[in-house]
Amino acid sequence: METQLIYGKMASILRETKAITKSEKNQQQGFKFRGIDNVMNELHELFAKNEVFILQEVQGFTTENRPTKSGGTNTFTRATVKFRYITTDGSSVETVNVGEAMDSGDKGMNKAMSIALKYSLLQMFLIPTEDQKDPDATTPEETDYLAMAMQEINSAQSIQTLSGVYNTYTALHTNQQFMTALSNKKKQLKDAVS
Repeated sequence: METQLIYGKMASILRETKAITKSEKNQQQGFKFRGIDNVMNELHELFAKNEVFILQEVQGFTTENRPTKSGGTNTFTRATVKFRYITTDGSSVETVNVGEAMDSGDKGMNKAMSIALKYSLLQMFLIPTEDQKDPDATTPEETDYLAMAMQEINSAQSIQTLSGVYNTYTALHTNQQFMTALSNKKKQLKDAVS
């Protein structure tokens, strides 16, 4: 079975990602948020270690001048950006996110792209805003990884999805039941196409 490294690499980054608190404060409206710098600082080392990089492509954008209370003008920019997460074998996954920004100068597009990237990363890696309060407070039930893997194999609708399952459950590569189920499902999907 042809493996695509990106799924295992993304899972590894997800496992190692720590909480990023809302430590920044919007001065005008007073709400707290996670800035793109906080997100990039947290994830850079994990991306480098797992050999994953991101290419971005602006798929479309709009700008609109809006008057300010003081009589000036702000430019509202909305950009739709595709982010492609790639690793060393050329395999990749993509997200498409919309970023919106307001700027009185020439930074509207940069800000909109940064917002789109921030939300791509936050959503892709489900980054929490705080760490678990006390790890000793609960003892989680032991996870049945074979049962999880078998469920994912049974629900797979493509060879690509099966490759992702294979890459995610590396500890099961020596498990005969897992490997047989993968092989049977792959044959079933190929037969369905022919």
